[in-house]
Amino acid sequence: MTDQESPAPIYDGLDGLGARLSLAILHLAISQSEFARRLGSSPGFVSDIVRGVKKPGAEFLAGIKQTFGISTDWLLMGEGTMFGGAGINLDLLRAIRLQVAVARAAVVEDDPTAKALLLLIRDGRLDDATADPALRSFLDQLCASGDDFELVTELYNGHLWTSDPATQQRNLLAAAVAHFEARKPLDKIASLARASGATIQINIGTHQRNAGRDHRGR
Repeated sequence: MTDQESPAPIYDGLDGLGARLSLAILHLAISQSEFARRLGSSPGFVSDIVRGVKKPGAEFLAGIKQTFGISTDWLLMGEGTMFGGAGINLDLLRAIRLQVAVARAAVVEDDPTAKALLLLIRDGRLDDATADPALRSFLDQLCASGDDFELVTELYNGHLWTSDPATQQRNLLAAAVAHFEARKPLDKIASLARASGATIQINIGTHQRNAGRDHRGR
């Protein structure tokens, strides 16, 4: 493939092209040089497109579509998703809402059933939940809080293009749990102890107590 540059008028107003190409390369987890090599192009030309110095021609765009499956409409106009399709992935959105609700119940409400479910999801054993009446009943009654809408949206946008479903599910769950863990009431003494890594000593009259042992003052 040649480093074909297109006349500028075709791309009027497409300032996000370079950013979207950069995002696509990042998602593919390859370097710009490797991206260029697979297209039969030069790293310099790809770099120029990412930086907005040059605009790709039709042959280059067709090569991206054929080689990597990246949507030309998304790349040029930001329409649809990176790999095509304009609609929302409702199955993924529902799954994220459910995972957020489970994480909230486990972390914020300290629900033991939710904690058990978190372990099953984390270990990829969600099918086991279908055989447990208690877990099925818990899931049937579970609903996402309206307060979590922004979190659900953020997780959806951030993990939409993860290609491996198992990895996607683990990452989503970890992010949801971390979100609620960070908002739990802070045990300030425990937090300071963890941060310092030092033993906290408390003076109590003629005795001194250290974490893990007592000793009598002399």
